[in-house]
Amino acid sequence: MSSTDPVQVLHRTLARRETPETVAAYARDALPELRRGEWAEPLKRMLGMASHRRFGWSSMPATFQSPTSPRRQLDKARELALLFLGETLPDGADAAALDTVAAELGRLIGKAAGRSAFATDRLNGEARAAAGLTLSRRRYDKLFRLVGRLERRARRLQREEEKFDLILVGKAGLSPRLTVEDFGGDVRSAAFVAYYAARMKLRSEFTIAGQQRPFDAFAAHLLKLCEASPATSWWAIAHVFPRADVLARLTDEQKGRLLGQWFDVLQITAERLAEAHERTDIDLQTMIVRRGNDSSTWNLMAGAFNRARDHWIALLEAMGADAVLETTMPGKVLRLMAADVAAWHRREGGGLHPDTLVWRRLPPPWAVMRGEAVSSRAHIEAACDAAGLDPEKSGWSRARARTQIADFRPTPELVHGVAVNNPHLAAYFRQAGVFSGKSLKPAKL
Repeated sequence: MSSTDPVQVLHRTLARRETPETVAAYARDALPELRRGEWAEPLKRMLGMASHRRFGWSSMPATFQSPTSPRRQLDKARELALLFLGETLPDGADAAALDTVAAELGRLIGKAAGRSAFATDRLNGEARAAAGLTLSRRRYDKLFRLVGRLERRARRLQREEEKFDLILVGKAGLSPRLTVEDFGGDVRSAAFVAYYAARMKLRSEFTIAGQQRPFDAFAAHLLKLCEASPATSWWAIAHVFPRADVLARLTDEQKGRLLGQWFDVLQITAERLAEAHERTDIDLQTMIVRRGNDSSTWNLMAGAFNRARDHWIALLEAMGADAVLETTMPGKVLRLMAADVAAWHRREGGGLHPDTLVWRRLPPPWAVMRGEAVSSRAHIEAACDAAGLDPEKSGWSRARARTQIADFRPTPELVHGVAVNNPHLAAYFRQAGVFSGKSLKPAKL
């Protein structure tokens, strides 16, 4: 399969942050029916709206910030192991390789894993001789310190990689975990998943009017093409679009696999939310950011938790196992709101959002996932009734229907969530630090 294969091209966008227009252009190039069918002219106009932008479709970065590779530390460990011990360490440059190298180098110098206290855990001269180590004390101490650093770096990197995976899940469902083979060579399936995921990954706008919904008219048309094709990979589509008719096309084994993945995400993100709350004293009553709160981690993990919760509920309902929800059903997690947005909302005549009233009445998600507190569908429905919310339409007690089709709106140029119509001006504002809350700095256009 060549690098220009359309399924591979579309698959590469899943872990990136390409704009929907970019992905739509890939889909048009790959599917002849989009170039000559009913969507030929609308798609041409849609792509034309973005063609003036300075950096392709957008001046915003097209990738998520991934964990920094430990290649430098690994190269140094391999260099010293070869120089001091005449030993070659395993290859690789990720968290697993770092852990393996630390363990192997520790074994070579007789260091117990996790025992890195310089004063008490080192081998003395007699112990080094008994272990067959002929290197000098100075060289031994250098390797001992290095292994300790590698072990600590491996633990941090594992956490960073786990967080990065959860960020992608919150933004694009399980689509970044799909392989090219999962599409079974079907371009229509890849086009829908890639385009819908790109819509899911749109950056949040600084507004009180709500964010764009991912299921727009073009996504609906791509799904219609999938419905008409016997080659469609519903397995791949279910990773991002758990609508009842999509899940009905999966086998029980496939539903179970997805259910397990989503439950794992629920558990991990619940613990990350608990850590952010306990470490930075987040006010769970107002959900308004205060100085010192780790709002970035909270909001990213809240997005992943809510995504997992929605898919998990949809799968339970599709499997006829929604009786589980009558005993265990964690509530949605509210994102932390900036104080200026809250003030803006009040100035426009809005009071406390009903979702906040529901959130206050329910135990925090980590308590439910740990089994320390009880939250069921009945508890959630009672909390929604008290807040004047429809529990189903608001997404508190049911999975979202995903039937309403949104209008397409061009991807806006955003600077810290604020829309800027001119891409050149957007680039300037970002460089200067405008809207960031920090001191302004000179920038060049």
